[in-house]
Amino acid sequence: MALYKGIEIDPSLSGCVRHMQGVEDYREVLGGLQATWDTLGLLGQLTGAATEMAGTREAFQQLTGDLLNHLGRETLRKSVAELRAKAQTSIDILVRNLFERTADIGFLSADDDIRNFLLGEDASPAPLQTRFREYVEKYSVYADIVLFAPDGRIRARLNEHPGETSCHPLISEARSTPASYVEYFGETDFLPAGKQLIYAYRVEDDGGNCLGVLALAFRLADEMQGIFANLLDDGDLSLLATVDTSGEVVASSSPIQLPPGTRLEQRLLDAGGEIIRLAGREYLAFARPAHAYQGYPGPGWLGLALIPLEFAFERNETKLLQHIDSQTLANVTRHPSLFSEALQTIPARAERIQEDLNRSVWNGSVRQVDASQGNAAFAKTLLWEISNTGRKTQSIFEQSIGNLHQTVVAALLQNGVSRAAFAIDVMDRNLYERANDCRWWALNASFRQILSEPALSPAQSAQCSEILRYINGLYTVYTNLILFNTQGQVVASSADDSESLVGSRLHEEWVGRCLAIDNSRAYVFSHFAPSALYANRPTYIYAAAIRDPGNSKVVGGIGIVFDGAPQFSAMLHDALPRDASGQIVDGAFSAFVREDGRVISCTDPRYPANSLFPLSPMQRKLGRGGRCADIVNIDAQYYAVGTAQSAGYREYKTSDGQVDDILAISAFPLGSVAVGEAAPTRSSRNSTQGRTRRVGNGNDLLEIATFYIGKQWLGIPTNDVVEAIDTEELTPVFGGKSDLVAGVRMYRGNLISVLHLERLLTPGADIPERARQIIVVRTHGKSCLGLLVDELGEIPEVAREEIQPVSHMAAAGDTLTIGVVEGMRRAGDRHGMLSIIGVDRLCRRIGCHCPEQEPARLVALPGG
Repeated sequence: MALYKGIEIDPSLSGCVRHMQGVEDYREVLGGLQATWDTLGLLGQLTGAATEMAGTREAFQQLTGDLLNHLGRETLRKSVAELRAKAQTSIDILVRNLFERTADIGFLSADDDIRNFLLGEDASPAPLQTRFREYVEKYSVYADIVLFAPDGRIRARLNEHPGETSCHPLISEARSTPASYVEYFGETDFLPAGKQLIYAYRVEDDGGNCLGVLALAFRLADEMQGIFANLLDDGDLSLLATVDTSGEVVASSSPIQLPPGTRLEQRLLDAGGEIIRLAGREYLAFARPAHAYQGYPGPGWLGLALIPLEFAFERNETKLLQHIDSQTLANVTRHPSLFSEALQTIPARAERIQEDLNRSVWNGSVRQVDASQGNAAFAKTLLWEISNTGRKTQSIFEQSIGNLHQTVVAALLQNGVSRAAFAIDVMDRNLYERANDCRWWALNASFRQILSEPALSPAQSAQCSEILRYINGLYTVYTNLILFNTQGQVVASSADDSESLVGSRLHEEWVGRCLAIDNSRAYVFSHFAPSALYANRPTYIYAAAIRDPGNSKVVGGIGIVFDGAPQFSAMLHDALPRDASGQIVDGAFSAFVREDGRVISCTDPRYPANSLFPLSPMQRKLGRGGRCADIVNIDAQYYAVGTAQSAGYREYKTSDGQVDDILAISAFPLGSVAVGEAAPTRSSRNSTQGRTRRVGNGNDLLEIATFYIGKQWLGIPTNDVVEAIDTEELTPVFGGKSDLVAGVRMYRGNLISVLHLERLLTPGADIPERARQIIVVRTHGKSCLGLLVDELGEIPEVAREEIQPVSHMAAAGDTLTIGVVEGMRRAGDRHGMLSIIGVDRLCRRIGCHCPEQEPARLVALPGG
């Protein structure tokens, strides 16, 4: 263990605990209380209380170390988890985007217009430039498209560039690669200066001979800027970067702090939540490799997240928890599944220490009965200060544990929001590609020409089906691609069983909207509803109009049937909450839900597609791009739920006129409602414990040792009390009067019986579960009984005239109460009237056989 300002701390905290303001605040408060304990310890030497207090002080000091370590570890864990999520999400989102690019290059390199252009050596590049421009209007992720002859001459390109030829190795690799694409990142001689991410593949004729090479330049910096912006809220001082295998920064959320091209040390690439020094500043850092997507591993890059150490542990729990019902939060924070056993024991340990202290102070006050008036007054004041300091110490423990619980729950809520935001971002980006695909494929020259014919021959239909099957082989997220004419009649299909579909008429509502499209930039998609084209399961179908070669009229359309069930399921599976080891949390689920609560997909079988999900009012009113977190009760189970609403991606659902607001939900189980319900809170009724309070103005005063049983406030004259002891050595007895006798205990060498006082007061009452104090009383001058009570109270001085006798009941002979003190009623507590019990009556009630002696002088009370 390392030492920090007198406290032993976990070595993992040694470099960062000084930046944890929440931990530091508690350390200062508890340190101040330790100084108070030292002072009271010296004063306690004058009263004889120091020996008992020393153990209490040491116990609190040990607990202080344990508490601060838990606070520090949870604070660190929360910050590291947030960094890990940002690093992982940043690289995973990129890889999913790049997966689509690997399909794009395979499809575009087989485009008939490009092939025909390369076959014509003297063809003008102008029409092809127009086609490239049309392509980039739909797939706006590309910065340039370059078409090469096999020898490296540039035959056509989208953007102007002085270069006319290239000798870059990328071209020769694309001509010969056995793979379906070439992925390259680096400098080139045919694009502007700087490293570029390029996807390339050869263009072949019908015989498989290489006609040229096509290269797509990806807008990497633009894409990463959008990814980083989605992950960093206003005021977030985290720094995000994408790093290649050599440690070079590919992209950065802050080019000033971490410029692209910076070479990072290996230790930063291996960071897993450690403190890393970079450019003279300390950061908390986390680097993560990408998760492969549908077999595509990505370029092998890492996602990196850093935050300056001085800002890494700023608290934001209030914002996440401010709207959550306090009782719900209390129920959740008591659930055993969320917190380690060691952490759960801290409140109980603090309570037990305080109970021991309360007993010591109570006993000290009892012992002062026979002391001189001056010494007694000083001793009682000191004892009250000791008790008060203990309560302050316990209160700090309880407050800090409460904040620690909130930190843990807030971390789960933040993780839920992050996972939901990841899911909806993936969905928007995925469906953006679907909108692009249908519009681009609608421009296929063969489709336009064949659908312009007055009648289609079987050979033409077969030709179109073959093209669709080729496309579907590259883009496996579709179950079927369908070509239809202006009457909605299917003329071609990519499905294996297309014979039954070709020639049939489509009656779905999106067909009419598709055929009414008047430009090549527009598209439509179906409502998320069951469709015969998807085996009567619900999904989305995207569609675009096909125009004749002269662009004068619509001649048909193309509909692409998204394979929604497995695709959405895969997206949601990746968004499921995970534990510290990366494993999916048991009972967690994620979902895509429409604003009306209709489920699109859910990993929980309770909510199949098209069923209704119980959305909260907060979720229903989020708004585009909104996010929220809440604790909800679903089927008697608490969940930390993060929700994010679709914000669109690039032009998709932002400027294309399409509206389809979807919510992504990520839910982490917090335990069952029944198990997690908060135990009844202990009353703060002992807040004045130890203080000697005078009631009345009389000079003939009695001291009453008070205690609690259930809601009853009771007392016994201090002369009839020996002391209070704990219940640890209490041995139960069986048979006889075991309904009254709680057990027996050795006390000062003698065996005494301990009674369930509550069952004497209320016959048939349940045996108390939380009784932890035994009051040893004397009758006839001897220590003969122990009384099991819940809590110890204060020891007030009461004037005899203030005690209201109950002599009218004394004749019955079995009444235990000898008087009540009206002036002791507590504000707002109807059960707070103090009732004084006569020990001699108690002894008679149970048949105590102590030798008869003169009763103690303070037993004789009015009505006694």
